[in-house]
Amino acid sequence: MALTGGGMIVIGTGASILCMMFTMDEPAIRLPLMVLLTLCAGYLSAVMTAGMLANVFFFWTVYLLTMVDQVESAGNAIDAWIGNTTDSVIRDSAYLSPEESFLHECLWFAFLYAVALTLIIITNHLWGRDPGKVLKKAEADRLLLVANAMEEGCERKSHSMEKVFEASLQGVSGMRKLHDLAASFKSEAENPAASRALIRYISRISLMATLWATTVNERKITQSETSPTTPDLLKTSSGILRHSARLIVKSNDEVFPSTIGHDAAGNLKRLAKAFTSSPALHPLAREVARSVGIILALTSKPGEVDESLLPKIDDKPAPLFKSGIAVKRAGRHAAGRLCVSVVICYLIERFTDWPAIGTCVLTCFVVPMGTIGDTTHKMFLRLLGALAGGLAGIFCILVFMPVITGIMGLILMMTPVLFVSAWIKSGSDRIAYAGVQTAFAFCLSILQGYGPTLDMQTARDRVVGVLLGNVVVALVSTTLWPVSVATIARKNLADAVKTLADMTVFKKENPEAPFDPAQEKDRESFGQSIAAVRSSFSGDALEGAAVSKRLFASDFNHRLLTDIQILAVKISVVVDMSHLSSAIVDTTLVALKGWLDRFSQWIVTGEGYDELKSSVPVPPVIPDDPERTIWFSSVDDGIKNILGTLDAALYNSAGISHG
Repeated sequence: MALTGGGMIVIGTGASILCMMFTMDEPAIRLPLMVLLTLCAGYLSAVMTAGMLANVFFFWTVYLLTMVDQVESAGNAIDAWIGNTTDSVIRDSAYLSPEESFLHECLWFAFLYAVALTLIIITNHLWGRDPGKVLKKAEADRLLLVANAMEEGCERKSHSMEKVFEASLQGVSGMRKLHDLAASFKSEAENPAASRALIRYISRISLMATLWATTVNERKITQSETSPTTPDLLKTSSGILRHSARLIVKSNDEVFPSTIGHDAAGNLKRLAKAFTSSPALHPLAREVARSVGIILALTSKPGEVDESLLPKIDDKPAPLFKSGIAVKRAGRHAAGRLCVSVVICYLIERFTDWPAIGTCVLTCFVVPMGTIGDTTHKMFLRLLGALAGGLAGIFCILVFMPVITGIMGLILMMTPVLFVSAWIKSGSDRIAYAGVQTAFAFCLSILQGYGPTLDMQTARDRVVGVLLGNVVVALVSTTLWPVSVATIARKNLADAVKTLADMTVFKKENPEAPFDPAQEKDRESFGQSIAAVRSSFSGDALEGAAVSKRLFASDFNHRLLTDIQILAVKISVVVDMSHLSSAIVDTTLVALKGWLDRFSQWIVTGEGYDELKSSVPVPPVIPDDPERTIWFSSVDDGIKNILGTLDAALYNSAGISHG
């Protein structure tokens, strides 16, 4: 963030100075240029892969250009020293023209910002959290969750199994993000490909444990029907996972001598083979043994892992621009909304001759998030932070400022508020931005230039500017090309189901290979689409009825998504079975793909629900393949669960809007 976003602000300062050189005395050129730059900010932020950087660059350039109207007072902002006493302080305006003073102010600000960025980078390298270490802890914690559940026999209603189920639904997107950060800053282990494979198999073993508990519950499998080695397999797997978790954290096998034997993988295979008499659990036992063995191999000697277990890492740089007609259309709409919002706020600021509320222009750039729900969430956090920081600043001015006589008193007064703000900032994305705004508003309220102030007007003006910007953005976002959260969520959900349909008929080139790049790419795409859908649900409740295109109520949305995730795991078990294909199996998988394609289309259009219900493929009976017979039946149960959720949602809602 410091190197990219902060760097854009420093570069934007230079760009704004260049623009001022030619437009300082030409408002007829400067104002259209500001409009053009605003349009570029809105469009490029939507269509570029690094859109946030473009938004920061153009935002800062435009924001400094809006301050040209205050150039006459720029000479009073910075003090100069002509001696070595406090009596030798004079203003810039005493010896520089307004234009030169404004240039001095811009350059001084850029220098201070560069100093701040340098300090941020240094302190984070000295005391910040290493993403590689955070990743290792997250991997070890997930393995310990699964180990605890297996130690208790994967009981469906146990506390440890509930934690595994929640973690399975949450996915491993956070681990992948940490992996990418660690790889970028060379803080990852000696084999990044092994780390990426480990994340994939951690997700895999979590889903297998969840499916084990679900299968035993759904199929009503009794102890007499399971293999006598069930406790041995789960407890052995639990011990290996605990051992792997210790290796991940310590990265030294000598610290924790192995107590699992030299042929742990072979022992797991023998225990799994004993499940042949249990068609429902045999595929799971085989997959558990395989996944646990691979996890042990990946954690024992990451630098010497068999290449067949590792994914191929695509080193090609991401394209500069996103592809697709819809992306370009969304970019044009975003540019229009941003430009109208900025123009309205700027005109209000100039007509009222109230430059102190210039934060309304800043709000127009910061708040828009692509959808109305996300924008409303950002507006709420920004306003809440501005109010909290402003009130804290006014309180300190009234109570503490009159008795402060030195810098230490000022620091002691500021520290508690800034600590609380930083604590909020370090929280989840749902509240973090409020911490930034609280600290920003507080510092603007109590500091003027380079010292404390007794003037409470700054706090008032900032809150008014933020409130004005929020109102303008809200009106424009709901009037010009409004985008509902559910519209994006529905598209992502349809993409996930379409990907699942393709996964259904996928065939490995080598059925015995533990990894197929094309298959893993589809699974990665499915997981990313599901994560995008789930993360968007929080903004759905913030949209008004007039703009919301929600599919169902929030509880039905989460239930439907969970049903689809469980169905995906069941389908992956069927597809990964190493048996030779047969005509019945291939026909059933093709029919299942057709149904999923229709389901994906229904999610987008909302048409043909009765046909969707009546076209569910009948699970086949394969006498010579009892495992697939049971698992096709389990897939059918998963589809019925999805339809049951849809029926309940349709019954409890007035209808579905697919606008």
